[in-house]
Amino acid sequence: MRFKVLMVFFWLVFWGLTGPAFGGSAGEDPELAEILAEKVARLPGEKLKKIIFVELSPAGLRVAGTGSVLAAIIANAGGVWPEGLGGGDFYPLDLATWKKLSPEVLIIRTKDRAAARKFLSQRSWRDVPAVRNDQIFDFPDGLVDQAQNYQSYFAAWLAGTLYPEEFGRTENLVRPQRVLSAKPLKLDIPYVEKATIVDSRILDFIHRSLVIRFQSPQEVISTASGSFAAVEAVGNSYSPAPTWPIYHQKSFAGSMRLLHEVLGLNQEKSALLGTGADLNNLVVTTRKYQDLIVTTLITAGVEGNALRAGSDEGAYMEPGTINIIALANRRLSPGAMANAIIQITEAKTAALWEMDIRSVQTGLENPATGTGTDSVIVVRGEGKAISYSGGHTKFGQLLAESVKTGVSEAILKQNGKTRQRTVQARLAERGLYYPELTKYFENPRYKGFMELAFSLSDAHRFGQAVDLTAFESLALMVAGEIAGKPVTRLELPAKGEKTPVPMSLAIRAFLTGQKAQ
Repeated sequence: MRFKVLMVFFWLVFWGLTGPAFGGSAGEDPELAEILAEKVARLPGEKLKKIIFVELSPAGLRVAGTGSVLAAIIANAGGVWPEGLGGGDFYPLDLATWKKLSPEVLIIRTKDRAAARKFLSQRSWRDVPAVRNDQIFDFPDGLVDQAQNYQSYFAAWLAGTLYPEEFGRTENLVRPQRVLSAKPLKLDIPYVEKATIVDSRILDFIHRSLVIRFQSPQEVISTASGSFAAVEAVGNSYSPAPTWPIYHQKSFAGSMRLLHEVLGLNQEKSALLGTGADLNNLVVTTRKYQDLIVTTLITAGVEGNALRAGSDEGAYMEPGTINIIALANRRLSPGAMANAIIQITEAKTAALWEMDIRSVQTGLENPATGTGTDSVIVVRGEGKAISYSGGHTKFGQLLAESVKTGVSEAILKQNGKTRQRTVQARLAERGLYYPELTKYFENPRYKGFMELAFSLSDAHRFGQAVDLTAFESLALMVAGEIAGKPVTRLELPAKGEKTPVPMSLAIRAFLTGQKAQ
């Protein structure tokens, strides 16, 4: 049994940024609610699916009743609550009721994924359509707490996932597909005619695109689609979550053709990147040395897609994506263009490591080196010739500095992550939850001890720090300070067999000291 992760841009809400990424501001969007209602009304009755939302408690499954906010969201998304579902909020779900409800689609909290997989694999619980047909979806845990404020956004995302074929039909569109607005973006690059951030309505949902048009055709290298000559425009386009399943059903060529048509671009003479990061969170970074100018335009999302090269599985996941477009007031040789991709990649990875961005697959063990869908465009440009762009060149230096700074800023804007985020946040990114230890991390000394454990854990895993005797002594000392008396042995093993030894020692120090108080 595998779980499908429905990754709405929940970080824009739950990581302290400014509202959902469906093209609107914080709060409910009346127009989106109206559009969704019209689209759901066009769904054939026989296509509507029976859906329930559950969470796993120590006592077993709990189901959201018809009086919950989640019930309203599912109803607005075109879901049907099965007969026999009780009212109110959450209540325990016994086996008899489970079989009576017989859901066709099951939505469950993200944090319950592993435990739910095990629970639903039991013979007595797996014989319902949702489990048999692998129609089980993760629901971001924080969404439950914020659902009241963003019902339309989440309902639209869920509806797009449940009914991608119907939502993708041209005859079911309820609004014209067209450009809605264009905001100029100033770039200090001589051969750029104009750059704009374009809002457009495609498949009834707001898309946001960066479009850079050139005064004369340019050669580019794009890791998304190869090398191009005579390109009139490059760009980066954000598609909102409700459209992802629709695009997955369409061919890539068909999806790109639709995007180019609405934006008024010649597909054969344009190079566009696609992203799940909102273009409202675009970062433009410029570095100059004498008369040399290097500019990068970056979007970055790492919540659902960050991976470690050489360690993680190549299963396609959304969202995420670090997209980088590089331009300079110089003319790069073909070799310099290709080498620039190396500089960009190394600088991006340096930014991720400095921010302690973890792999979403193996975050307990591995820092991320990128995401699974990163893309780069390098524009050849005009002006004085540059034949080489390696790290020893001034061009390479400026490019790497621009990328490293830009990636860090873009992650902050999109995901709200900084180098100084809380210890509890960094534990959670590793799949570890110890809310009972929060009070200790308010003490700078103990916060620093745990931060040391994070860094030492990576060094120990990669064989750079082998002997942990000194750190174990430090852990015993911390446990004794918390206990108020000497501690000679750490008890209470940390959660997870794969927890790195230094991190396990640190956590056990806190737990042992707390128990001995």
